[in-house]
Amino acid sequence: MPEVDEEKCTSCGACVKACPRHIIELRKKGPKGRKVFVSCVNKDKGPLAMKACKAACIGCGKCEKECQFGAITIENNVSYIDFNKCRLCRKCVAVCPTKAIHAVNFPAPKPKPESSEASPASNPERKEEQA
Repeated sequence: MPEVDEEKCTSCGACVKACPRHIIELRKKGPKGRKVFVSCVNKDKGPLAMKACKAACIGCGKCEKECQFGAITIENNVSYIDFNKCRLCRKCVAVCPTKAIHAVNFPAPKPKPESSEASPASNPERKEEQA
């Protein structure tokens, strides 16, 4: 799968025109250079898509159902994210079973606090053990 060196890319569109499979498109970035996108736009469905590309969208529709903003549609077995409607919430990233949807330039998620053991005063069983 091709990767773009964003420091060198001038958005001239030459790669879009040259791609024989017509799977490259230019996309605008959101605030702070953030974007959410489908990484593989293979148009096969399900197992056939996965056979052709390990990062393939399988057209399952989970992301479309999850999006509260109507930004995702399934066209030709591939999820398409409308960047004019996308609010960069990343819920689609979390539900994608093949990890075909990626979020770029977002801060790392904060680690979830570990649950501390309840104090003896708040846990009657622990209170009895200490007595």
